[in-house]
Amino acid sequence: MNIRDHSSQFSVFVFTTGVDLGASAKVYLSQAGYDAYFFQDVQTLEERVKENAPHFIVFATSALSGALSDFVEKIHGHNDDIKFIAITSISQFDILAQYNNHGFVDVISDEVAALESRIVWSVDRACEKLYLTYQNEQLFDDLQKTTAEKEEVHTAALSAMKKAEEKAPIVNISMRIGEYRSAASKEDLIQKYLTHIPPVLCVFFKFLPSVRSFVATHAQGIPASDIQGVGVQLESNDMKELGSQLAMGLLPARFNEMLVEAFHLNPPKALPLYAHHNLEGIFVYSGNIQPEEAALLGEEFSLMSVCYTNFALEKKVDSLEVQDFVTELYNRNYYSKIITDEVSRSRRVKQPVSVVKVALDDFYEIETSLGEAVRDELLKSVATVIVKTSRSNDVTCRTAANEMAMVLPHCSKKGAALRAERLRRIIEATSFLDNGMKVSVSLGISEYPSLCDSAKTLDESASKALMHIADKGGNKICLYKAPDSHKPEFEVTLD
Repeated sequence: MNIRDHSSQFSVFVFTTGVDLGASAKVYLSQAGYDAYFFQDVQTLEERVKENAPHFIVFATSALSGALSDFVEKIHGHNDDIKFIAITSISQFDILAQYNNHGFVDVISDEVAALESRIVWSVDRACEKLYLTYQNEQLFDDLQKTTAEKEEVHTAALSAMKKAEEKAPIVNISMRIGEYRSAASKEDLIQKYLTHIPPVLCVFFKFLPSVRSFVATHAQGIPASDIQGVGVQLESNDMKELGSQLAMGLLPARFNEMLVEAFHLNPPKALPLYAHHNLEGIFVYSGNIQPEEAALLGEEFSLMSVCYTNFALEKKVDSLEVQDFVTELYNRNYYSKIITDEVSRSRRVKQPVSVVKVALDDFYEIETSLGEAVRDELLKSVATVIVKTSRSNDVTCRTAANEMAMVLPHCSKKGAALRAERLRRIIEATSFLDNGMKVSVSLGISEYPSLCDSAKTLDESASKALMHIADKGGNKICLYKAPDSHKPEFEVTLD
């Protein structure tokens, strides 16, 4: 997802008494595509909120003449869907943390360096989250709609089978749906379909849009060895007409030629399989089969395709809830759950659990000079390195704009420090992107129970270690030092 494709849909109000900051922040947001406005006094701001409420208000706490709570209540009195991003001094962060449940989505330090860029970054992330929430809700609606369609197909199929009960044996549709619903994967669904159709030659070609190709993966009526390596790559012009051709029951000419040559399907017939408007693949069979067989093959396909779409939607909703779409790592929500679970397990089995937090050095400078696309590509590349160098039971999550967290079960502080230093050296020595770009990372380390006493303090102490070393110039690791008063719940044997 590129938020620039959707930023014009979001309205942002900037409220501050500082003319230079307000004007420049508005310009930066407008250049990013947002519908942005700047206000210097709270009365004018409230009037505009009444007329046309924005999605977000970015405000400096220094601009408030009264209590913060009064300001929030007044704005939400006009529209309680408005979200806030506060600009304030670091000393006020703990106070603003109390407003998490009052529409606050971020707090930005009022340090002058790259402040406008940090405002745009914060608005981008907030808008991405809001957009994905809307998308998630739409997926849920689509899932409900698909479920309803499945029930309609079920009802229609039962009605049709009742009418044909004297001509053919009745298939238990509820049982068939149950079989499809029990599938563990899309491939399993496709195989189940092929086992339920009449004994005719039928081949499934998976669609690979990135290389404009169809590749045979499943078949009935032919040995599996005969479809290995069989496929066709389309030209760019074929791709332009593919959707309309499939809608009319046609296939590109080169696809037809391959089917005739490889499987003697003359003429070939096709059943395109879609999931959430995306082409997944095509079932092909001979147009010379008996009409009764073609009808049964089509009816079974209708039932399977509804179950397939339902399966794909359920998986997509699940991934949106736990996955960061840029790095493809788990997200902050999943991290909060897994760190709590791992600390609880650590208490039970008397084994340590460590957290290593990783941040790109010069993150905002990279974003400002090279752009968001390069920034995201670097984040994804670093995430890939982390995953490839991790153990199978380690969990890596993206926990902030420039922060990834490694949860390391059964790993003491010494082992975590060694692994963090190894990762730092690997990233320092690795060339990223096509131009061989070099980057470095800072890493903060903490461990339960030697250095902290809970999941919350494990997360916080790793963050403190990361911030400390990042402030010192980065490209180093930092192990959190527990206070003298800390007493571990159990003793840990060093790795």
